[in-house]
Amino acid sequence: MKNSKEYCPHCNADLQGEPIPKEHQDSYNATHFTRKIGISDIERDRIVKWKCPDCKGEWAIK
Repeated sequence: MKNSKEYCPHCNADLQGEPIPKEHQDSYNATHFTRKIGISDIERDRIVKWKCPDCKGEWAIK
């Protein structure tokens, strides 16, 4: 199971969200939700960068 411990590259805020209920962790392949916000490109129909809910800083997907 993937550990979703992540930090904002701008303010170092902990981006790990609430725990996913055990019975659903296999579906998400993770133990916790994420707090980071996905910013999508409608034309490409995908997330192109992330945004921190605390400092509002944005960064590109690696």
